[in-house]
Amino acid sequence: MRVGAFEEAAAAYAAALQGALPPEAAGEAWVGWGRALLAAEQPAEAARVLAQAPVEELPPEWARGVWTLRGDAWRAAGDPAGAAEAYGHALGMGSPLTVELRMRRALALQEAGRLEAAAAELRAALPAARDPSQEAALRERLAETLEALQAYPAALEQYEAILAFARNRAYRAYIEWRAAQMLLTAGQTPEGYARLQRLIREAPDTLAAYNALVRLVEAGIPVPDDLRGRIDAAAGQCLPAVQAFERWIAAHPDHGDIHYEAALCYRDLGNLQAAHAHLDALIRDHPEASRWAEGWLEKGRLWIRSGAVESAVALWRQFLARFPTHPFTPRLLYEAARLLERNGAEEAAEGFYRLLAERFPADPRAPEARHRQGVLAYGRGDLDAAAAAWEALRSRYPEAPEALAARFWLGKVALARGDRARAEAEWQAVVAQASGRFLGERARMLLQGEDLTDLPETLELPDPEAGRAEAEEWLRARLGITGTLPLSPSVGLTDPLWQAGAEAWRVGWVEEARGLWTALGQRVEDPLALYALALAFREQGAEALAVQAAARLLARLRVDPREAPPFLARLAYPVPYPDRVLEEAQRRHLPPLLLYAVMRQESLFDPYAVSSARARGLMQIIPPTAQAIAEALGQPYRESWLHRPAVSIAFGAYYLAQQRDRFGGNLWVALAAYNGGPGNAARWWATARGDPDLFYERITLEETRRYLERVVEHLAVYRALYAGRAK
Repeated sequence: MRVGAFEEAAAAYAAALQGALPPEAAGEAWVGWGRALLAAEQPAEAARVLAQAPVEELPPEWARGVWTLRGDAWRAAGDPAGAAEAYGHALGMGSPLTVELRMRRALALQEAGRLEAAAAELRAALPAARDPSQEAALRERLAETLEALQAYPAALEQYEAILAFARNRAYRAYIEWRAAQMLLTAGQTPEGYARLQRLIREAPDTLAAYNALVRLVEAGIPVPDDLRGRIDAAAGQCLPAVQAFERWIAAHPDHGDIHYEAALCYRDLGNLQAAHAHLDALIRDHPEASRWAEGWLEKGRLWIRSGAVESAVALWRQFLARFPTHPFTPRLLYEAARLLERNGAEEAAEGFYRLLAERFPADPRAPEARHRQGVLAYGRGDLDAAAAAWEALRSRYPEAPEALAARFWLGKVALARGDRARAEAEWQAVVAQASGRFLGERARMLLQGEDLTDLPETLELPDPEAGRAEAEEWLRARLGITGTLPLSPSVGLTDPLWQAGAEAWRVGWVEEARGLWTALGQRVEDPLALYALALAFREQGAEALAVQAAARLLARLRVDPREAPPFLARLAYPVPYPDRVLEEAQRRHLPPLLLYAVMRQESLFDPYAVSSARARGLMQIIPPTAQAIAEALGQPYRESWLHRPAVSIAFGAYYLAQQRDRFGGNLWVALAAYNGGPGNAARWWATARGDPDLFYERITLEETRRYLERVVEHLAVYRALYAGRAK
């Protein structure tokens, strides 16, 4: 079940129930069977099986689990009335999931057409809401139900109650939109339109404001064109936005900033000529506008977009010559340099970085400018210029984060000049200052002549309990605990949040369990309680939460994972699914330690993780990539299967190996391609002169740079804990 083999798990539970089992084991088997069938997307079979469970013979927690799963199965199978009855039985047995069960029961009652009963259920849940977020969800659902019952004043009360405590701006705008829509449906049009007008004034950059604008325009209610254009632009509706902006400009002489906003919309529409015209008007006629200086930067960006880099450089130099002390000048220098660097105009970029560092040494971007100046000089082979930039950085900004990078790169300059002793001295200093961090690990690798391809091909897997006694003795000493009593594993486990989370986890309500347990973990600061939670989460199989608790424990104790007792470090850096990982590592000729480092960074070992880009599962594969992998492997595929660990590990290992092979065995580029895409990785590698450190500096996506850093840092810990036989 843990690796996602739900069909096999269902068969195993069914076989176990053929024999005589004690009540506790029988309850676990019935709930496990139902969970496995639901996870395998067989709700009708789950409903049939669970209907046979002898709930009166099972311990209460397992009987509640059976009733809860019956509700899930019947609802998924199209019997909402039966689901509502089943959830009611679970509630009647004292489930700690009172609010969650009432919400599900209300949904089932709604689907069964029993709206008044659904509203009553939601009202009954409100006093038990655990936090404002849950209260808002309950009140939203209740308002929707009351609207369906045409109880409009009562529905409005719920929306007003949410607005009384909600603080998120976009969410408040959404609730205002819902309230206004309800008022219009109720025939209270003046009140409804007044709310819509207030909404567009107070939150014009939200989707709710765009929906409000559409409704107001359809009703013939005038909206000022500058506001109308901004709302359309924020919603990505650039054509109506520029039309509104043009009307406003024609009617109002004080329109400087509107030129800037119109230019951005024309740019996004691909009409660069119109965009240039508006920026020209802004720069020429409206020096009083708040976006005037930004207009110079944006106009240069337009030139670069059309391939006229020289025109961009000339424009920006004109600004620098005319307005050398303008408050915007440091930002223009920095952003122009970044744009030029990313578009291959490295000589001009280096000059702009140098100007920023020399003219504005107190600017917070000056240390990075010096570093980028050094990188560009090194990239073109000018070791003297590179060394000068990094020496200036180290001398002028010794406490800046970039000073460490300067020391690292001065080591590379020394090596390129043939001074191995100087290089080693610089790198040893980096290791001493940044042990366990990306640059420290890279310096260590250079000192020892290692690369990612030199990783061990096997794992040393100690007993999960190995070293626990020593770790707890260390904790006692660290925390000043005297006596010989064992450290309690139950700290925090009597908390209602823990009990509710355990109930949710037992029935497979992973999202609810994760939310409850996360809320509990956020309240815990005591190191002993964090240790207890890490152990408890591990026991439940909630790897992501166990890792989070253990990592917070080590952070609270201010100890490097590689210097902590191994038992504690393994809680923060576990090796789940070892059979699957080793099998796929061997099949794809990948180091298993690397797979674990990637998995930890991608999902923190949460099989149900979903990113904003819709990447899913342990290895965070996006569905289109997963479909292509399945076709390449000749395997059947469903998107929901990405949450099965066995599938995610296999697909992730395949894709990482594919990127490695694409780039000639280079794992640095493969990792960047895994995160940032092979096209980007190829472009970055093309300008790196075969140097993995220069490649890292060429990465223009901040997310991918941080990704590479974290994977290397995780890898250092995994190597210290689990390194097996080397290649």
